[in-house]
Amino acid sequence: EFNITKFEPSCITVIEGSSIVPHILFRLCIDSIISLNKDVLYIDGYNSFDPYIIQRMIKPLRIEQRKILSRIHIARAFTEYQMETLIKGLNPIIKEWNAGVLIISYLPNLFYSPNNNPNKYKPQPNAVSKKLLESSIKHLRSITTSSNMITVITSFGYSCFEDKLLASKADRVVHIKKTKNIIRIIDDGKVSEHVPVPSGQSRFSDF
Repeated sequence: EFNITKFEPSCITVIEGSSIVPHILFRLCIDSIISLNKDVLYIDGYNSFDPYIIQRMIKPLRIEQRKILSRIHIARAFTEYQMETLIKGLNPIIKEWNAGVLIISYLPNLFYSPNNNPNKYKPQPNAVSKKLLESSIKHLRSITTSSNMITVITSFGYSCFEDKLLASKADRVVHIKKTKNIIRIIDDGKVSEHVPVPSGQSRFSDF
């Protein structure tokens, strides 16, 4: 069973990968509200938030969906400037909503250098984007520590400056890759493999 207690307060956890990673974030949202009685701040950097998936996850719990969804506060960023502005404005929002968990989906995505394929290594990132990303990560570190937040950030885990920078600043890095028959999890160097469970179920006890 997914366990939020294995995400440490005042620490930044980076989860690398795609595919099932957004589902992990959605389960984290639900678990934060139920187990910690804390609201969630969710900054979406990849337009990946799907309330319908969360509704399907809530249904077996026999909890009124509105009570969960109303406590997940979502902001979407479509440029690196919007993302930096949202991050720098988090302090009063955390206090207003009594938030215990901060989630940022695919943070580096908005800072990728233009005209480059993020699947390929980019030795010369855009100078402005680089500065904005560095500033954003520094501010996230400060917020996470001062507010005793559980901060979870996702990236694709590409071999590019932006993804590597984020990973280097994290307290914990989890890389998840799903193939047809297996889910492979590398958690700070420790490797585990799991057989996927049927749709609508989850089994992430390693967290």
